[in-house]
Amino acid sequence: MSTRPLIELGVDGVLALPNDAFYRLSPHDVATFQLELLRQRFADLRGRIAALGKLADLQGVNEIAAVDDAAPLLFQHTAYKSYPFSLLEKRKFQAMTRWLQSLTAHDLSHIDASNCHSIDDWFELLDNETPLSVLHSTGTTGKLSIIPRDKREMERFVRASLKVFEGYGDEPDLVGDLLRGEAKIPILYPSYRYGRHIGQRMLDIYIRLFGEPGTCRAMYEEMLSADVSSLAGRVRAAEERGELDILDIPPDLLRKYRESVDRQSSVAVQQKAFFDFMLENCRGQRVMSVAVVPYLWAWTQVAEAQGLERMFAANSIFTSGGGLKGMDAPADWRERIERFLGAPLNIGYGMTESMSGMRMCSEGHYHPSPLLVSILLDVDTGTPLPRTGTQTGRFAFFDLMPESYWGGFVTGDRVTLVHDQPCACGRTGAYALDSIRRFSELEGGDDKISCAGAADAQERAIEYLIERANAEEASA
Repeated sequence: MSTRPLIELGVDGVLALPNDAFYRLSPHDVATFQLELLRQRFADLRGRIAALGKLADLQGVNEIAAVDDAAPLLFQHTAYKSYPFSLLEKRKFQAMTRWLQSLTAHDLSHIDASNCHSIDDWFELLDNETPLSVLHSTGTTGKLSIIPRDKREMERFVRASLKVFEGYGDEPDLVGDLLRGEAKIPILYPSYRYGRHIGQRMLDIYIRLFGEPGTCRAMYEEMLSADVSSLAGRVRAAEERGELDILDIPPDLLRKYRESVDRQSSVAVQQKAFFDFMLENCRGQRVMSVAVVPYLWAWTQVAEAQGLERMFAANSIFTSGGGLKGMDAPADWRERIERFLGAPLNIGYGMTESMSGMRMCSEGHYHPSPLLVSILLDVDTGTPLPRTGTQTGRFAFFDLMPESYWGGFVTGDRVTLVHDQPCACGRTGAYALDSIRRFSELEGGDDKISCAGAADAQERAIEYLIERANAEEASA
């Protein structure tokens, strides 16, 4: 396929390509398409997203002529949690809205958040009165990252996440009938049913588009509270600093937190009830489930103890990510999980900030979507590594799928990309080896990210956002 049709197709047109074409696009055509779309994104968003405009000014970037030109414009994770924490503590959600405005192209000037008393209230207001479908992180460091993805982009993301199941080569197409609206299936989710974390946002759309009424089940039919997630992170951080006794927690939030802790204390009971539900209501059926590997492994061990195999139909859809998360499991854990499920397990690599991920092929390699511009940065200098040969560095990317927020991001992961050696699975383009590790795990402690370009530009851009938010608080 030539480059010109790719540009004319745009994001949704490329996503609509059958996988045999999608994963066999010419690397040259993909590179040209990616660069052109990257140029368009920068030209469109620089003047509409304050954080991007400030960073571009600080880095002296006026246009993008090559992919490496975008490296100084990649956001670090701190951009999405650059608000002063005092705004949440004092419940200044009008100022929080103005802070969020600096990260999205959508106009939030009409939003009155002065009556919001919690993060959950604020997210509900944004859900109801804006195009946004805001996502929050787990807040393990003590502060939530807040990603201003919109509703249209969330639906695009969900459809893109299922593309890996459309089949490639001899692989069966497991989702074509679902995407065409011809079938409904049970959807099983071993976590909270409601919330604004990525899992709950995806679950909402899965159930609306593909869920068979009366058969969809979450382990907790309750809300994952952003307030509780935020407080849980603060408690952990305070414990590490030995400052738990001086943590100021409002009574209503403390009540929410205690309820969450009580719920988690019965997790073994909840897991058993969820497993029993699957056994009684879904055995032999085609189902869809997104679950982290530790849950799948726990199910597998229970099933093996009961002599259960091939729990679900072979055309079921199971996807997972996030790795073993410290789980102690034997080398054949994946084969045993798939034997229990009776269906293949798709394992992917991605993060909350990205809509375009990587799927693992039969050779154990991660293949980026043509809509994900993969960039490796030198660990010490932050400069881009050559896009040839086999390179290992800090993984960064530009995601071409979002159109209302900036898709450039630097991760905390060490990744090895192979550029010039074709994968035996037949997919074209560069791929990542299955050796991805977080730098914080490799080096211990906090991960210090070196910035591409001007050494302090990222920090100064974040300071700018904080100053704006503080000024808004002072004037409120």
